[in-house]
Amino acid sequence: MSTINLRHDLILADDNIRLREGAGRGLSVALLGLGALLTVLAVLGAVAGDALTARTALFALHTGFILSVAFPLTALVLVMILHATNAGWSATIRRQFENIASLIWIAVPFFFGILILQAVLTATKGEGGSIPYLWKWMNAAYVEGDPVFEHKRGYLNYGFFLVRSLIYFAIWIGLSFALNSISRRQDEDGDPKHTITLGRLSCIGLPFLAFSIAFAGFDWLMSLDFHWFSTMYGVYLFASCMVLSVALGTLTLITLSSFGKLAVAFTQEHLHDLAKLLFAFTVFWAYIAFSQYFLIWYANIPEETMFFQVRRAEPWTGLSIAIPIAHFILPFILLLPRPLRRSRGFITFMCVYLIIIQMIETYWMIRPEVYGVGPWHWLDFVGIIGPVAIFLGLFVAKVASGPLIPLKDPRLHEALKHKNHI
Repeated sequence: MSTINLRHDLILADDNIRLREGAGRGLSVALLGLGALLTVLAVLGAVAGDALTARTALFALHTGFILSVAFPLTALVLVMILHATNAGWSATIRRQFENIASLIWIAVPFFFGILILQAVLTATKGEGGSIPYLWKWMNAAYVEGDPVFEHKRGYLNYGFFLVRSLIYFAIWIGLSFALNSISRRQDEDGDPKHTITLGRLSCIGLPFLAFSIAFAGFDWLMSLDFHWFSTMYGVYLFASCMVLSVALGTLTLITLSSFGKLAVAFTQEHLHDLAKLLFAFTVFWAYIAFSQYFLIWYANIPEETMFFQVRRAEPWTGLSIAIPIAHFILPFILLLPRPLRRSRGFITFMCVYLIIIQMIETYWMIRPEVYGVGPWHWLDFVGIIGPVAIFLGLFVAKVASGPLIPLKDPRLHEALKHKNHI
């Protein structure tokens, strides 16, 4: 029997590719309980507080919603890119990214939960400009006589907003369900035609995914202040959040490996490639973020500069300076040396670090729209961590629910022989 066949037999051993029954259940329940508790606290804080406190809670929950959706959405992008490019090296690690992507359905209850909470708060917290709307263009008193809103009314209206959101959910959930179903069907029958189908579906679906992500960014984030606009915002949001899924998937694989799973399947070569992806998306974010800032600064159009004017003023000045350093300069320097990219301990630290930095940046993108409240409030913590903890609890349960790799992917041999040369 060849060495590759021996390695193939080892990789498919049950104790290597499956977790024991009940594994991770305690952690999953703990995360779900913590997430539910913090989310309820945020909702109660919004209901019990004044209009400004309610707005703070709404924006915190919205930040948590965006983060909890960014994890599976960017994982879906990565899975489809791997299929579209026929990336055989990734065959043994792809399942964990599929697990992350399969939870995109969580966007639906979170999104409509925020809309319901906004409706309750606007009905109970006063009249006119003091009403705690998340999207100010939904406040008739605020937009009355506003020429910018009149120009955008055809796009920014509640009915069309809901229709577009439903279209986004249909695209994301449909693609995620199809890709996961076909991948798991191949686990059972081993038909190599499924690999071709996955590649074709990914090539067709990627443009729809790209446009839907961009427009969701316009609708859910950029329109928080409908006066501001940036044609690069969709790409900026994608570049910003992509590191989340890569970091979470890498952390998951390292953790499983530390428990004695995925022997041979997840090697230092795979770790090195994932570290290079972390490095690449860090650089890509810096490129897009600087390009957006530079073009807006150079044009000096008030409607475009206002986003940065708010964030360069107190109390946001320090955070605005810290983000480029923490999100690009430090990771760039630290991930550049090859030995560090091949160190499990170091990459574990970098994954946790980058997830935290991305959470802070997402907070920085959203929270300054709440005027009159300082940058730190207890509702910020509970509102952001609550939805993210719920997502992570569901993810832990998903990882433990099935095989840890695609069992009969025809490219397993390629993944087992994978070797980095740079």
